[in-house]
Amino acid sequence: MPHSIWSESLATFSDSVAATRPAPAGVAAAAAAAELGMSLLIKTLAITGGHVDFLETARRERAHLRGAADDDIGAVTAYMHSRDAAALHQAIEAPMRAARAAVAGLELCAKASGSVKAALAADLGAAQALLAGALRAILICIDANLLGHDEEHRDAVAERKTIEARAANTGVYSL
Repeated sequence: MPHSIWSESLATFSDSVAATRPAPAGVAAAAAAAELGMSLLIKTLAITGGHVDFLETARRERAHLRGAADDDIGAVTAYMHSRDAAALHQAIEAPMRAARAAVAGLELCAKASGSVKAALAADLGAAQALLAGALRAILICIDANLLGHDEEHRDAVAERKTIEARAANTGVYSL
């Protein structure tokens, strides 16, 4: 089984991000922040009750964030070694998966905002802030990975724009 950031301590992960190796870096760090935001959303939904469908979706997207963080580390490492088209595709796809999950979390936050218990409003707000900031960081990394490769990755460029538009439609993310 490949190494996972989720089985190490937060301090170890933080030290790995600060190291001079190419990965983990921006996407893994942002996916971890988004996963924490999603965890806060799950907490607010579970305590409030009545949102079984939202709760199941949030748990699924949290799992996607975890996988995307680990996958990005592997994709960056593979790309740094080979610099081939297949490795570049994975270096673009892994952060896209993280972006998809983060924007889904923002959409869930927006849907749940009117029905979360007042005592949990701060946690929901923190979840939104973590997800929005993480999404912005992930999109910055996607842009860097796409730089100079827009033509051969037109679908990724279009999806990146769609993800940002979806985030803007939540009312908690500004372009």
